Amino acid sequence: MERDTPYWQDWHEAAPLESPAENDVRALAWDSNGRLWAATAAGVRYREGGAWRVPPGGDLSETHCLLRDTHGTLWIGAWDGLYRVEGSRVVPERKGSEIIALCAGRDGTLFAGGSGGIFVRRGREPWQALQGRWHQAVRALAVADENHLWIASASGLYLQHTRSGQPSRRFGTPSQLLSSNIYCLTSLPDGTLAIGSTGGIDFYKGTMRVRSLAVAQGLPNRHARAISVDGQGRLWVATKLGVARYDKGTWRLRHSRRWLASDDARAVVIGPDSTAWVATASGVDAIRRKQLTLEEKAEYFIGVVRARHIRPPGLVGPAVLRKPGDLSDSFIEDDDNDGEHTAMYLAVESLRYAVTKNPQALANAKAAFNAMVILQEATGTSHFIARSVLPIGTAPLHETDRTYSPLELARTKRFDPRDKAIDKQWVPSADGKWLWKRDASSDEIDGHLYGYATYFDLAADASEKKRVAALVDRIVGGIVDHGFVLQDIDGKGTQWGNWSPESLNGDPNWNEERFGNSTEILAHLGVAYHITGKEKYRDAARFLVEKHGYAKNMRSLAYKTPSERTHINDELLSMVFPNLFTHLVLPELKPAALAAVRQWHETCRRDHIPFYDFVFNQFSGKTVPLAQSVETLREWPLDMIEWTVDNRTREDIQIERGPGTDDDRLTRLPPRSEMGLVMWDQEPYKTVIGRNGEREDKPTDWLLAYWMGRYWGQLSGPTGGAPR
Repeated sequence: MERDTPYWQDWHEAAPLESPAENDVRALAWDSNGRLWAATAAGVRYREGGAWRVPPGGDLSETHCLLRDTHGTLWIGAWDGLYRVEGSRVVPERKGSEIIALCAGRDGTLFAGGSGGIFVRRGREPWQALQGRWHQAVRALAVADENHLWIASASGLYLQHTRSGQPSRRFGTPSQLLSSNIYCLTSLPDGTLAIGSTGGIDFYKGTMRVRSLAVAQGLPNRHARAISVDGQGRLWVATKLGVARYDKGTWRLRHSRRWLASDDARAVVIGPDSTAWVATASGVDAIRRKQLTLEEKAEYFIGVVRARHIRPPGLVGPAVLRKPGDLSDSFIEDDDNDGEHTAMYLAVESLRYAVTKNPQALANAKAAFNAMVILQEATGTSHFIARSVLPIGTAPLHETDRTYSPLELARTKRFDPRDKAIDKQWVPSADGKWLWKRDASSDEIDGHLYGYATYFDLAADASEKKRVAALVDRIVGGIVDHGFVLQDIDGKGTQWGNWSPESLNGDPNWNEERFGNSTEILAHLGVAYHITGKEKYRDAARFLVEKHGYAKNMRSLAYKTPSERTHINDELLSMVFPNLFTHLVLPELKPAALAAVRQWHETCRRDHIPFYDFVFNQFSGKTVPLAQSVETLREWPLDMIEWTVDNRTREDIQIERGPGTDDDRLTRLPPRSEMGLVMWDQEPYKTVIGRNGEREDKPTDWLLAYWMGRYWGQLSGPTGGAPR
């Protein structure tokens, strides 16, 4: 059992400024009053009361750098000179040459530099030009000791004596620096100097390099533009691909709109509460963190589902955001898999009720089941189910009614010989309340039966069990009565709803479904027999096993050919196996079922999906470690918006082009916080994932995995112990 110990959960808070020029942010710093200041292309701004403000004298046009000195004074480097802050007012200090870099010694000595030279002020003495020779493209300054200054440039690192005017010493060879094109210098608490460049980070003690961190050590992007260290000793590095955090040998990348307004990160500073504030080309972002348990995360996600992901008559689906990223204005559109999504939520609440006895979970489960009853009753048939329903008068958004030309029909058959073109997709219900969608798939049946069985076993009372039994009898009975085909109202099978031996064993067009569908139907028959007690379903199973070799089919479940294996099948089988094993229709099927679940898991094991690992450990007779699955649950972001995440330019991950796949793939799986939002039935190794923030997906995949692990005792609650 994996303990649910508290962990640190990162979360994002945007802090945009007003105009495009203001959002072109170059540097950040805290003043002595705890206010965050930003150097921008429009001047400087400070943040107070959750809003950015323009200080008197702050409209300076381009500003480049900020520094709070040992006396608490805030200094500003701008295109036309040096400024300081008095209270909240910006006043000129030294006009003339552009100031790109600032630093201060412990004794209060100030250094300000740019292409026009480096200037020094000691105490109350006047500013003086520092004598010496260095590359004029000055990028950063750092005090080495009371007599020496580090100068970072576009062509080398220089150590300059600050009093004698002695010649500077240049560092720039590969044995000294990863790159001589330097961005930043940061003095760390232990006295080490961190040098960020176009090659990564070098660390100096005195004048000796002691180590380096580059792409070879896992740095996601080699352009180390700015470096900060937080109170836990973690390095934060602003790069061209977001901000990277280094903690005890492990890198974490925060990029994409989930974390930052722009991946073009310029600076990072740490707040008093350990929040990392990041300056980007499009604004400022805060990466906050808080301690959570997985149980607390589950409670949060239940709230997300209830707030934005349930529509009449209780169906669950993604929320479409009218403005990308804006959760305040959304709606839920119809979807082909509304039944499956709602069934997964039904299972979530049933499992949650079984573990916690929370009455609200029971009420939510009953409401979800009522919605699924409507999916069947709206069809006006004894057996068929709708993919989705909409209140009458609502315009469908997907696959609206249309007429197919002979040319279109020929084209569809060319690519999919089994394609079923349906002119009239949406049908009014007999009671005039609903529009319902035709052509339900095997996916829907898998989801429905999983949801029904979980509800029946864990949450339904006696009267509800009778309702479940009647519904299951109608649906599975109809499949059996129509030759193991899901028959639509046209008297023909749907495009995907086929478990017949004539098709699976005799039609090459069903080769790819042969083994998975054989497993599915035996599980469905087991559920129907368990819930209804009718021998009809055991007889049907014997017929498929003894006459048509469905047990043998099940033993060959592994999808070893890349073009045939799909993540959709992986997820469907993860819902089929609990029913197959828990309600095994024939005892003699156990060896074949074990072979099937073991082969299935072997193909998806590297994805570290907790849902799959929990199923495997529960039923296979074997176990896999769960540490990585728990990490998947923890790394899953709180932000369920489908931001586009592009990992093609990451330098710490290679890309492969394997046989049978259309898209490039990453060679290793990043943490869930570093990839686009991927449900269990989607490809996690894709290089680009997301919808530009146009939807918020439902967190039912995460919730189902979590509560399944809790119910089976593979995950503990925060206080440990077995399921309650």
